[in-house]
Amino acid sequence: MSAKVLILACVVAVAVCLPQGYNYNAPAPPPPQPAPSNLYQTPQSPPRPAPAPAPPRPAPPRPAPAPAPARPSAGYGQPAASNLSPSQSSPPAGGGEGMPYDFQWGVDDAESGNSYSHVENSDGKTTQGEYRVLLPDGRTQVVKFFDNGGGFNAEVTYE
Repeated sequence: MSAKVLILACVVAVAVCLPQGYNYNAPAPPPPQPAPSNLYQTPQSPPRPAPAPAPPRPAPPRPAPAPAPARPSAGYGQPAASNLSPSQSSPPAGGGEGMPYDFQWGVDDAESGNSYSHVENSDGKTTQGEYRVLLPDGRTQVVKFFDNGGGFNAEVTYE
């Protein structure tokens, strides 16, 4: 047993004497650099004075304003157009606001795929109608609406 201890002690002594880690030589530190005396370059010659500003040029003469054009004369029995002052006309018979009307229009273009329509009518108090729009997914959106003075009411369905 003493021979085993002696061999183990020799192995430990050899391991302790071997250099530790990698066989790596650290680089030498860089040589010291002199500290900068000034971060900015000093000019070699004194700065030149700024050039004197040029004298201002005289403004060109302004042309005289053109004379106002003459008002066009009335043509075809109509008074000449005027945007100098607005004029108000009297409302049509029946009060004018919400007057009775009825219209419809539509587009059905197979080449472009556009298909929509609008139908609307009013008796002067209630407006109602519907419009249809062909959607990209092939469905048709139908909006039926009315307004009897209490606000816009709509029902939307799809066909």
